[in-house]
Amino acid sequence: MASMNSNLSSFLNLSRWLAALLVVIGHIKNILFVDFGEVTHKTIACRIFYLVSGLGHEAVVIFFVISGFLVGGLTIRHWQTTGPDLKAYAIARFSRIYTVLVPALLIGVLLDIVGMHWFNASALYTNPSAYHIGSLKIPILPTIDLNIALGNLLMLENICVPPLGSNYPLWSLAYEWWYYCLFALIGVALTARGHKRLFFLVAALLLGILLPAKLVIWGIIWSLGLGAYFWTQSRAWSPPAYVGFILLLLSLFVSRIIRDPSGMGPNEALLLSFLKDFAIGLCYVVAVVGASQVTRPTIFSALHRGLADFSYTTYLTHFPLMLFSVAVAFQLFGVQFRRQPSATGILYFILLCSFVLAVCYLLSLLTERKTTVIRKSLTTLLRNKAESRGGSA
Repeated sequence: MASMNSNLSSFLNLSRWLAALLVVIGHIKNILFVDFGEVTHKTIACRIFYLVSGLGHEAVVIFFVISGFLVGGLTIRHWQTTGPDLKAYAIARFSRIYTVLVPALLIGVLLDIVGMHWFNASALYTNPSAYHIGSLKIPILPTIDLNIALGNLLMLENICVPPLGSNYPLWSLAYEWWYYCLFALIGVALTARGHKRLFFLVAALLLGILLPAKLVIWGIIWSLGLGAYFWTQSRAWSPPAYVGFILLLLSLFVSRIIRDPSGMGPNEALLLSFLKDFAIGLCYVVAVVGASQVTRPTIFSALHRGLADFSYTTYLTHFPLMLFSVAVAFQLFGVQFRRQPSATGILYFILLCSFVLAVCYLLSLLTERKTTVIRKSLTTLLRNKAESRGGSA
């Protein structure tokens, strides 16, 4: 299997931790400050702050492309050489996702329950709609339910059940999981031999029909990462790195300033939303391919790797932690939120971001850092079970 050069690997690590950071600061900005339209003094610094901190959705799009690159590209190249290995693939994906997801669900529910019972003077947990926070629209108590928890474990959030508790960002993890499943079925259909190909192709088609249309459509963006991988491994022309970076920054800027025209129907809105996200994904692909051509060593590559190593934990745990911290600060110290941006507010913003990221890092040492150990243990367990069955036969 062809390996990535160090500069490309560093760029992907940089992208991962920056994307996670953008998601975190976006959510914290949304809860601490009023929407931009309500800001009374729109200074240049304020406009830049709202522009950068509003890139959370675009960051999720980049996450999808990175996933398609690392999971799809590396896997399909391996399967082309050795043949498909669904067992190894399933173990790798299961250990990667659930090593962090299960603790994140438990921690999120615990924080929500404690927050609702002892730190709800702000009514954030029971009446969040009063604050007009885009990612916190419904009361949290009804979503803390055993059936909803089971649905989240089965990756059915925003498909059959809402995200568990306050952990709204879980919606994109469900997308990610089903992309893994669709990719595995299609990948085996493309690389296997004989009658298996038709069976897995039909299975992929049936799964695609059962899943929500939006999830399947956005899978095209995930597959851009797959295309990016093969582009970097080919002898095809590659753009200079600066071209990709400029296009990516331009696409992010345009995405933030575009506003959906009024009077559109839901289908038109969905199409325009997809096209905007697709453009971001495509520009990121060009940036990735450009980064693969850089020959000078990347500075701070070890730092990028270290920060990327807890980006997944950050994504899954930051929201309940942020909400709990704001509720506690309001009740114990009278610290207001949904306020006009100010020097004091920005200081609070920085302190809260730092606290949330620090806690997420510590949690990652107990979860995400153990992924390889869990994967090896699962592999050994399944191998031993297979050998014992074979011996008893």
